[in-house]
Order: sequence, then C-alpha cells, then structure tokens
Amino acid sequence: MRVLLNMKPKLFIAAGLVAAVVAATSIYIPGVRAQQSRTATPPATTNWLGYLVVGQNDTTDAIASGPHPTVTRQVQIGLRSDGVLVWRQSNSK
Repeated sequence: MRVLLNMKPKLFIAAGLVAAVVAATSIYIPGVRAQQSRTATPPATTNWLGYLVVGQNDTTDAIASGPHPTVTRQVQIGLRSDGVLVWRQSNSK
C-alpha cells in the first residue's frame, strides 16, 4: 500500500511537467513570425540545351519499322535556373 501512495505524487509531478512544457510550447509557437527576405531575388536565367526530338517514320529503313528519333530544329528546349523546362520557336530550319 505504501508503494501506491508514493507513486501518485510522482505521477502527478510528471504529468504537471508535461503539461507545463505543452503550455509553454503552445504560447511560443504562435509568436514566431516569418520574415521577408531583404535581398531581391535574381531573375531566372535560361540555359538552352538543344532541340526537340520527335519520332518519325523512316521509310528507307527495311530492318526496323516504326518511328525513329528525329531532331526538329524549329523548337528549342531550355532549362530555367528555377528548374522549369521551357521551349521556344527557333529561326533555324
């Protein structure tokens, strides 16, 4: 019986400490605010990698029928510095 009486205060102390930590955290977290960056973000640059490749039927190839990779020089493919894949029409024919 003496063991049970000694455990109750320890349990209440542990529960009180947990409740205090939860209360302190819930007060602190809403007080944190995001701040805007003071430096201006540089504009995105584009690295033009090459031309569009499409499949076209090759009638001269008797061994392998079906579409074969062919470069389309009217469309250039590029990769912007923010990771976006872009394309543009090219002047070369």
